Amino acid sequence: MATEYDITSAAAAVYAESLLELAREAGKAEEIGDELMQLVALGKSHPAFSLMMRSAALDDDARRGILQRMFTGRVSPLVLNLMLVLNDRHRSYIFKQVCAAYQRKLDESLGRTAVHVSTAVALDDATRARVREEVRRLTGLDSRFEERVDPSILGGLIVQAGDRLYDYSVRRRLHDLQHRLHETMRESLVGGVSKFVTQG
Repeated sequence: MATEYDITSAAAAVYAESLLELAREAGKAEEIGDELMQLVALGKSHPAFSLMMRSAALDDDARRGILQRMFTGRVSPLVLNLMLVLNDRHRSYIFKQVCAAYQRKLDESLGRTAVHVSTAVALDDATRARVREEVRRLTGLDSRFEERVDPSILGGLIVQAGDRLYDYSVRRRLHDLQHRLHETMRESLVGGVSKFVTQG
């Protein structure tokens, strides 16, 4: 039996495929992808936008008016039309999933993969260029580079490319060091007890 997640994912994939087809016809497939990712980022930095898109309490007509006022002339007509169509079909809550599905389909069509890079602080342009080059060297892949700031890694970076994970974080190094110290202490204790038992 299909779950709500499966149904939502399937619906998002259909909208994404239709949008990608229209964007290709207009020669703007990557430009539309960039706009969608900017809107996803807007939802993260301004939770009110994300809430507005997901809220069942907001009347569709009111949401339509807000979307038109906020985005007419600020996003491409294709992206605005997507938001309005989703709203009119009572599906604005899947907007983020449509954006993700669009990126996956675009990447597949271009033969590239998404590479997720987590760093403790935001990258400057020079460091970003070096990291991109290193990621290309490590993975051998043409990639779409997605950055995320995660202070919990303390320093260094974590790169995920497809099913491969490269963890060069300070957090990981500290964890490894802690593990080695525990192992050394355990071996010392076991060795000391064995020596004591044999001598006793």
